Amino acid sequence: MKPPAAAVPAMPEFRDWGGLPELPLSEVLQRLLPCLRSIYAFAAVCRPWRLLLRASAADLLRPGLPPLILNPESSIVAAFYKLVLAEPLSYRTDLRAEGAVLLSASRGHLLLHRRRGPSEGEARIIIIDAFTGAERREVTLPSPRFAYHYAALSPTHLLVFHSRHAFFSLPFPFPDPNPNPSSSGPHWTKHTLPRSASFVTGVLEFRGRFLGLTDRAQLLEFRLRTSPQGRGQTVQMLPAAGLPDATTFERWHFGPRLVAAGDRLLLVLFMLEPKSAASLQNKRGVKKVAVYGLDMAQMRWEEVENIGAYSLFVDCASRSAAACIDVRRCGVEENRVCVVAPGCTPANWVEPTPNPPLSIFQEP
Repeated sequence: MKPPAAAVPAMPEFRDWGGLPELPLSEVLQRLLPCLRSIYAFAAVCRPWRLLLRASAADLLRPGLPPLILNPESSIVAAFYKLVLAEPLSYRTDLRAEGAVLLSASRGHLLLHRRRGPSEGEARIIIIDAFTGAERREVTLPSPRFAYHYAALSPTHLLVFHSRHAFFSLPFPFPDPNPNPSSSGPHWTKHTLPRSASFVTGVLEFRGRFLGLTDRAQLLEFRLRTSPQGRGQTVQMLPAAGLPDATTFERWHFGPRLVAAGDRLLLVLFMLEPKSAASLQNKRGVKKVAVYGLDMAQMRWEEVENIGAYSLFVDCASRSAAACIDVRRCGVEENRVCVVAPGCTPANWVEPTPNPPLSIFQEP
């Protein structure tokens, strides 16, 4: 007589997908790149998967995903390449309706400046999650009279720049930036910039440091504290040699762009025609796109001829740049500089001789 077969435990009717280990989930998430719609579907499964996606954004999404761009004319968020996002995202910003202008794209968010007259209320910063548009915050600015030209997010603060000599900071994320109409509003802290510094046009995180760049390619380091007593916060100028004179590169429309590419800090310069060659037309075109790498030990910039497996993406409208590695699945060749800007066509460039190669795009 055969012994009775061991009872097979009944399989549960529903599987708890939220309890899967993080390692295989991270592998699944990585294979979904660079398709953002697949990533959105991943996040829609359950809360643990959304938390994993949020925790992995800095290390997984940003290095392997070309940035999203905002078309200031249509207020639609799109991507550099259709393989990342076949169609524009479903949400629109409120640029036209609210009289807002795009200041920058920073840490996965779009930072907009909504101007208001004295009879219409305070000027505000609008912060929108660039991936979904679901997260939106509005912050009252310190004064409606200032001409704010740039804003950025650090890991701990929101920074707003209004001149070449000073800027304001506010702890971020903040629980309630505008508690009620009768309150005095958010508590901004004013900071001074080094007197030799020019206009700040970009900030980024690099090796645990928070660095900034001016339109003259001056390198700054920000040291911001979260305590209310942190008035000893400083901005230091970092001396770095090796760059050409500021009159030889475009400073505002394209501007110098600071990029963190893994363990390398890179600087993209759009070199202009010599003044003598452009004197007849009274106009200087971009003749070359140069990439410099910083030797941190010597504090010296050196021009590089190859950025390896990385591709650099420069969005002029948002005054931002990003470095992505292994983006061939997006249809992007490695060792390239990709530029997108309103009216940025090859006709605006005078036989550019970039090193590495260059791709030029118009806004979608």
